[in-house]
Amino acid sequence: MIRLMTRVSAIVFAVGMLMAGTGSAGAAGAPAGPSGPTLQAVRAHGQVRCGVATGLTGFSERDAAGAWTGFNVDYCRALAAAVLGDPTRVSFLPFGVQPGMAALARGEIDILNRNMTVTLRRVNELGLHPVGVAFFDGQGLLVRRSSGIRTLHELAGRSICFQSGTSAEEALKDAFTARRILYIPVTRSGGKERELIRVFLDGGCDALSADASALAAIQLGLPDPDQYLLLRQRISKEPFGPLVRKGDDNWLEIARWTLMAMIEAEELGVSRATVDAMRTSDNPRVRYLLGITPGLGPFLGLDDRWAYRIVAGVGNYGDSFEANLGRGSSLKLDRGLNDLWTRGGLMFALPLR
Repeated sequence: MIRLMTRVSAIVFAVGMLMAGTGSAGAAGAPAGPSGPTLQAVRAHGQVRCGVATGLTGFSERDAAGAWTGFNVDYCRALAAAVLGDPTRVSFLPFGVQPGMAALARGEIDILNRNMTVTLRRVNELGLHPVGVAFFDGQGLLVRRSSGIRTLHELAGRSICFQSGTSAEEALKDAFTARRILYIPVTRSGGKERELIRVFLDGGCDALSADASALAAIQLGLPDPDQYLLLRQRISKEPFGPLVRKGDDNWLEIARWTLMAMIEAEELGVSRATVDAMRTSDNPRVRYLLGITPGLGPFLGLDDRWAYRIVAGVGNYGDSFEANLGRGSSLKLDRGLNDLWTRGGLMFALPLR
């Protein structure tokens, strides 16, 4: 439970988010809370140090000019816009899952935002804290269309490639044991994804298993991608989201409400293209979001234009999803569970009021 102010009662929101949430009716002119050590350090060195995946299409990758792009990259830029006033003031540091968590725990980065499942063990072994769920994924299976495999049960007695020592191994075991399906494991140690893909392409296994978003990116890069099929069934739930170190509630709140502001902006129809025009809106939620009605920023140790800078500099949640993962991207993923709650998805913002 996070305490925003001693005079405000804290309550738990547990709908679709792996985090504690608080709500308050902060009044205009509320005194700024003390800045936590991470915010002070970020301001001192003038950059948000963001740990990302070493390269994953749509989420975090370098373009031809060497600049980082992607859905996870956008969130880190939004955080920089909120606290430093400039979405470009981010230092991106690529990490594998375990090295990234260790680097965050040691204080070498300020936030870790890469595709990795938030689990109880992971966040507690190294003293980390989930900010919220930014992307709902599930483990899937990629097969050759010519194999005729279309369901999990049709994989009975077949071989499946996956990385050992990862959550994929445990998810496969649990899902197939529950269905009483026997399969032949073909493994490589974590971090040897390219080798595993080569085994699959060479016919060394009948299916390749990983997070569905990762498989979509892998399929896109294969020779003749239409020859392969990502099965519709998912065998696990894999919620992804940023992580911060435990013990700095101020930085946790800033990171959390940055994500909430991006989702809230989409709910309200405030996009990068419309944000300035909507500063004249009479909608109370829009006015709080954009800082026209003051009073929310001081709870975070920020000014009241923090969320305006996020939307103006990066965009809302939907802007980022569609450009990097959705219709405007090479992946062309459906929104699915990552759509807004008003359209049948799981995404909704804790109230910014």
